[in-house]
Amino acid sequence: MVRALTESRGYLPVTAFAVLTLAACAGQRKRLQQEVAPTQEQLLREGKRMYERACASCHGVDARGDGPVAPTLKTRPPNLTLLAARNGGTFPRDLVMAAVTGATPIPAHGTADMPVWRLRFGPTSSGAAAVAALRTRRWLDGMLDYLASIQEHS
Repeated sequence: MVRALTESRGYLPVTAFAVLTLAACAGQRKRLQQEVAPTQEQLLREGKRMYERACASCHGVDARGDGPVAPTLKTRPPNLTLLAARNGGTFPRDLVMAAVTGATPIPAHGTADMPVWRLRFGPTSSGAAAVAALRTRRWLDGMLDYLASIQEHS
């Protein structure tokens, strides 16, 4: 009897559709929440990935200045795990940000017009500049949080 009612009135397909829609919405909500308000752990993972993509070739996977490209460079990349130790025990976030973005010229990074990572971290002139700027800022903040998290204190 119940089966006859649900099939004849279409309740079963509607109910199934509603359940699937709610499940999809929950998944979308979780994804959006992670995009808008990521956890610190998520930011550190993203920061590590960004570091590995943009910096590890020279500075090394462990940020000790021993990346695969390091032996070919005129200037040896510094050990980035010692930035805080070299700065009185405080991670020099603003100085690192300026180095990464090209605001502070570092000869080994190339010219301000085209450091290796300029396309990723430099200013943009695309139509989606605001979104790109927010995304870039999140990448930079995550990478700096990651670098701060791996500091060795002497």
